[in-house]
Amino acid sequence: MKSAEWICTKCGTTNRLLCKADSTRETDRCISCHQKHTIAPGKRPVRWEATATK
Repeated sequence: MKSAEWICTKCGTTNRLLCKADSTRETDRCISCHQKHTIAPGKRPVRWEATATK
């Protein structure tokens, strides 16, 4: 397992998701505004890039 940290593109809240070690794409909802996002690994190992989805 690994931790994926991502920032909500709607409200700016930092979120964390525990996912499988070999994950390359996950979906999650912001803990603050509940906007759904697709997240994928970024340049830094823990910080993932988030894209809002409907």
